[in-house]
Amino acid sequence: MCSWNRIKCGCREVLSGLVDLIYPRGCEVCGKSLVQSEKYLCTACLADFPFADRNFIVGENVLEQFDFSCRPEQLFTLFYYDKYSDYKNLVHLVKYHGYRELGVWLGRMLGEQMKSDFRADCIVPIPLHRKREKQRGFNQALEIARGINEILHVELLENVVERVRNNVSQTGKNAAERLKNVENIFHLTRPEKIRGRHVLLVDDVITTGATIGACLRALSVAEDVRFSLACVARTI
Repeated sequence: MCSWNRIKCGCREVLSGLVDLIYPRGCEVCGKSLVQSEKYLCTACLADFPFADRNFIVGENVLEQFDFSCRPEQLFTLFYYDKYSDYKNLVHLVKYHGYRELGVWLGRMLGEQMKSDFRADCIVPIPLHRKREKQRGFNQALEIARGINEILHVELLENVVERVRNNVSQTGKNAAERLKNVENIFHLTRPEKIRGRHVLLVDDVITTGATIGACLRALSVAEDVRFSLACVARTI
């Protein structure tokens, strides 16, 4: 059996090498061909990765936008999202082009950044409406949450809250319009799963925090819940 497993692994490696030879993998930021040891990003782009500054991230200037009753105690983000930077491709590929494994990979990177200060005991990804998830094929927040959980090893809860209204995209809306667009779009379905716990809420990008705030308010109905927040990117 062991010999057969080694043969299968060897065949997969040969096949993977042939695919890379015929269709070279490119860096998702600069487009240059990747070498075998590189994944998604070349060494140069990884070295220039726009990691978010932790001292700035956790400041009250970010968290105070959320209602005091459900304000996150911690906010973790991996990098700054700049629409003029090619690093924005990482979010777009996950969100709009079906790169699920890239979402997990970014989640693992974020989890590594969180290890020293992480305090939550469960993870809840912000849900998509079932219609939008069916169209997309997956929920990007869940893929990111899976990556985080591979590093932090706490309970991942997928069906605690649901998105009951398929609201239009927040893109292009001002702060007031964003708040109006997310009114009552979430419903807590399993309050007993989070009551008395510290929840890490996960999303892909934080801009004004309107969608995240709406989800936090829905989750807080469970009572006696503490919150932290993790997002792959934060807009600047």
